[in-house]
Amino acid sequence: MTPRLLLSIVLSLATVSAVGAADALQKQADWRNPEYPEIRQKLIDWLTESDAPEAQMTAVSQLWPEEAPSDTPAELGIRLLETAAIIDADARELAVTTLGASVQAELPQFPWLADESKPFPKWMRDNLRFQYGRWLAEQRMLDEAYLQLKEAPVAEVADPAALLFHRAVCEHYLLKKEDCVATLGTLLSNQEQIAPRYLTVAKLMLADIQPLETDSLDEIARLMRDVERRLDLGRAGKKVRTQEEDVVAKLDKMIEDLEKQMQQQQQQSQGGQQGGNNTQPSSPLNDTMPAGGSGPGNVDPKKMNPGDNWGNLPPKERQEALQHISNEFPSHYRRVIEEYFRKLAREEDTK
Repeated sequence: MTPRLLLSIVLSLATVSAVGAADALQKQADWRNPEYPEIRQKLIDWLTESDAPEAQMTAVSQLWPEEAPSDTPAELGIRLLETAAIIDADARELAVTTLGASVQAELPQFPWLADESKPFPKWMRDNLRFQYGRWLAEQRMLDEAYLQLKEAPVAEVADPAALLFHRAVCEHYLLKKEDCVATLGTLLSNQEQIAPRYLTVAKLMLADIQPLETDSLDEIARLMRDVERRLDLGRAGKKVRTQEEDVVAKLDKMIEDLEKQMQQQQQQSQGGQQGGNNTQPSSPLNDTMPAGGSGPGNVDPKKMNPGDNWGNLPPKERQEALQHISNEFPSHYRRVIEEYFRKLAREEDTK
């Protein structure tokens, strides 16, 4: 997890209270950290069965001494990655990529991770897929990261907490609410074996995503944040255009609902004023009798136009609606709304 991505998550959740968020998750642990001896034994069994060359056996034995070091789960995962690099050239390329600090111009592809013909047992490929998915998440390539992490079995990887945490980060950012809550529930079921930095952010993510409602301004803001992330990565394809259209449609509906609400309030206010100034008739008018009146009978066509929308509102009413939105929602959502207005203006200029 790079400082940039971790900081962005913490900042986006800084106003969320995590008090009591994990109370409902107290249950028997769904996972545990594997220990050094059992991983080492699995490696020895695999290399023996595959009749690995003596040179490889010696190199792996040096990397995995019999006396257990005080490695963290993350360090055990790196040992496995280095072990794979000793045995296979493609795995060596994966190790160079995922252990490197620099971001590459083009996304490196490792389709062989799903290839059963590679000289690795499934549990080793699961660990390598996790390392690749973790690296992708740190580069903010969350769609690709999620593809690698969502199917990786927690029981097979050397660092299950990191797997669950990075999977939850992808689900949280991509607004997969139900999946994210389930993943965080699994992660928080064994809090004693979670690194403190993961534990704190995991609780914040849970408290943040649980109240998220569909079609809310909160959801719209998150969709726009994801669009910005994709554009930062140089991606402006169909996925981004679809998300932008979704944001505009949701804002259209929200503003239309607010406009109707304001009109209803105005009508109720005007009706109350008229009711206070007029006396009630002594008897209702007969349905067969025409009502009197001296009005010209003209109707403002603007109020009868079924195609009315936000762009057709008079400037004064448009500003009132904007002010209503600004008052109802936190100030940091104003940028979302202003960007929506700019998009409307650009569309008007092209007509």
